[in-house]
Amino acid sequence: MNQTIQILGKGVALILLLACVLSSIILGRSLQQMRKDQEGILVKGVAEMEIVSDLAMWTSSISIRSLDLAQGYALLGEQTQQALDYLKDQGIEETQIELATISVSTSYKRDARGAQTSEIDHYSLSQRITVESTDVALIKQLSKDASILISRGLGFASYAPDFYFTGLEPLKLDLLEQASANARLRADRLATSTGSRVKGIVSASQGVFQITGPHSTETSGGGLYDTSTIDKKVRAVVTMKFKLD
Repeated sequence: MNQTIQILGKGVALILLLACVLSSIILGRSLQQMRKDQEGILVKGVAEMEIVSDLAMWTSSISIRSLDLAQGYALLGEQTQQALDYLKDQGIEETQIELATISVSTSYKRDARGAQTSEIDHYSLSQRITVESTDVALIKQLSKDASILISRGLGFASYAPDFYFTGLEPLKLDLLEQASANARLRADRLATSTGSRVKGIVSASQGVFQITGPHSTETSGGGLYDTSTIDKKVRAVVTMKFKLD
């Protein structure tokens, strides 16, 4: 009888021991799965595309000095018209040209001690000219040929043109889709290397777009839009977190 009880007791103990072992294994796997679900895997996806600007804006100005204000206005008008005629001869249409309000400033003479007097020394007048065109190559060439107008005696100044790509918004959606696919590919590769498998997306966030020159590596936390080049590179980045199985 006692021997039977001892055997039964050992059997119960063995069952309890096995139950504890199985519980530990199940609990360990559950905790491991919970850690995977909580931590997941965080990756960045990148997509790049080269684009060509389809809009250019170029600003120039005519500046003159005159002892007489009325004569100054007349001279500025003559030089501005010469500049406009030149632009039209080069293929720029009148509707593509915008003239800003004439700017006038007065300079006063100074006495022997360098103090300003009330006697007028001269007037400075300037007229800003802005050209907007889809012919980006023409605008680039005109900005380089500014010396032609200067050689004709005009008080002409040329500023660097700005080049833009007007189809950027639809392009952003395509780049985000490509960047997301790139993030999933990276997650799959990382998961495979650790013996895991990507289960699903936990979260996703969009980074800023970087629009730079074609060979630039410059980035900015607030995003970039380089308008100095006709050829550009658009770069999109997304950050995604995936569950692992």
